[in-house]
Amino acid sequence: MQRMFHAMSIKNKVTLAFIFFILIPFSVLGLYTYNQSQQYIQAQLLMNSQTTIKQIKYTIENKIDLIESVSNNITYNFRLQQFLGEPYSLEKDSLDTYFNYAAPLVSYAMLFQKINIQKISIYMNNNSIPEGFGSFYSEQKIKKETWYDAFMASDHKSLWVLNTNQADRSNSFLYIQKMISIEGQYRGMTIVDVSSSDLLEPAESPNLANQPIFILDENHKIISQGRKDATENVADISPALFSQGYAKQSGFLYVTDTLKGVQHVIVMAIPLPPLIGSLQVAANLVFILTYIVLLFAFYFILKMTLSKMKTSIKQMDLAIETGFQPIPITRKDEFGVITEKFNILLNKISHLLSDMIKKETLHKDAQLIALQSQINPHFIYNTLDIFSAKMELAGQYDVSDAMADFGKMMRYHIDGQSKFATLADELRFLEQYLNLQKIKFRDSIHFQIHAPSEILSIQVLKFILQPIIENSVKHGFAKQDTLDIDIYVSQEKDCSIRLHVKDNGSGIEAARLREINEQFRTSVYLAKGDRDRESIGLGNINERLKLFYGENYPLQLNSIEGQFTETILTLPNPTRKIKEDEHVHHINH
Repeated sequence: MQRMFHAMSIKNKVTLAFIFFILIPFSVLGLYTYNQSQQYIQAQLLMNSQTTIKQIKYTIENKIDLIESVSNNITYNFRLQQFLGEPYSLEKDSLDTYFNYAAPLVSYAMLFQKINIQKISIYMNNNSIPEGFGSFYSEQKIKKETWYDAFMASDHKSLWVLNTNQADRSNSFLYIQKMISIEGQYRGMTIVDVSSSDLLEPAESPNLANQPIFILDENHKIISQGRKDATENVADISPALFSQGYAKQSGFLYVTDTLKGVQHVIVMAIPLPPLIGSLQVAANLVFILTYIVLLFAFYFILKMTLSKMKTSIKQMDLAIETGFQPIPITRKDEFGVITEKFNILLNKISHLLSDMIKKETLHKDAQLIALQSQINPHFIYNTLDIFSAKMELAGQYDVSDAMADFGKMMRYHIDGQSKFATLADELRFLEQYLNLQKIKFRDSIHFQIHAPSEILSIQVLKFILQPIIENSVKHGFAKQDTLDIDIYVSQEKDCSIRLHVKDNGSGIEAARLREINEQFRTSVYLAKGDRDRESIGLGNINERLKLFYGENYPLQLNSIEGQFTETILTLPNPTRKIKEDEHVHHINH
């Protein structure tokens, strides 16, 4: 089965994936939606109704909060509490306090309150204060109320009471609050009286859902209603209405929420819609047909897309066969992006091949520059050994040593075809070359090599120092009789290796120095016929450094005309090391 799956085309795989992971699951979902349609409709009705109920509840509770805030401003007024707690006496200006502060406090509360409060009353337990101003009364007048004894005996500081006026059968709400001083002394009660129709007006007004709403008290009796067509069976409502917040009965969906403080219940009655089976069946048929059409559309789009992919693959094969020629970009979609990235890859491959050819060519050039002739080098090396022995027998020791050094240089060139050598070998080769130069210049050349022993084993490119020394010898004797050459090798903080070749020759003028460094940086050299062109050796070294180590590692010249010339080579952090004799670390001549 697995082998069969792998043998399938991408088009068939994607089509099967579409059927199993999209078409079938969505078809099952459609059937499930059909079976749950009625429950979904009822759930939507429930959610919308609960939202409407919460909006009405929020509006009513805002009014309740305003009423309680008005009561708190009076009940907890320290100066009023102080007035009610002290004996009333005309000698203590009690009348002025009563007239100028206590009474206006209630009047202002009535004047600036944001809802239609019918009355604010203060019932005092201080019998010395006379009743007055239509707001201050003796507590004796409310002791016979049905709620008084239970409220006084409780620890509650406030109470909401529904009051029914027997004369006109109107209802009002009383917000009663005990007035207790900071010292914990009981001073009386504050009662705010608000009409039921004013407080519950949001429930009795038409709502956004256009459904009947009524209010039940704590005994589940109707106290307020906007419409009466849904209250006939309210006595038979299931107890679940008050435990879970909704109930279905007698073709209605009843939704409830409780008002804080007054502990009354808002009830909305929503008539349940009839079954819409035929409409739902039609909707599901449309649903299934739509997915069949989508399947065929998906198949044809997939076929078209894969045909474009095959075309792109053929173009890639053709580009590889024709020598990495770039593919024309004619699209701006994903295939265009793939073509663009493929062209970048072809370009990088072409550059890598070009770099490899260039590296090999430069390596061969370096070998030719280091030793121009290799006509039977083993024969020449053996012949030099014979001459060196004869010179030594004749007492010409300096010539014998020079021939021995030249033979060693020949062997260094002959041994192996590797592009790399240890730094110690390269410095030893340089020492041998300078010994040869001493045959001509004798004591006119002085040179020193400074190299820490711990970095002598690193590998560097072959033949990168000898052409630099050759330039120093060639140009350094222009206006002087002696030449000092110093070679410094150091390891920088970033672990890179820095080589400095410095001579005290005639130097280079500033303009020419900038021109040379720019040529090294850009690899754009003067034509071969130009008389000011730098030697092939330095250009070769620069190109080999940049090719093997990167464009950030060109040669660099520092010079002051008439004083010195310094050539700087920077090699990156070495990662390849080989074992080398540790005694070659500092060579003085």
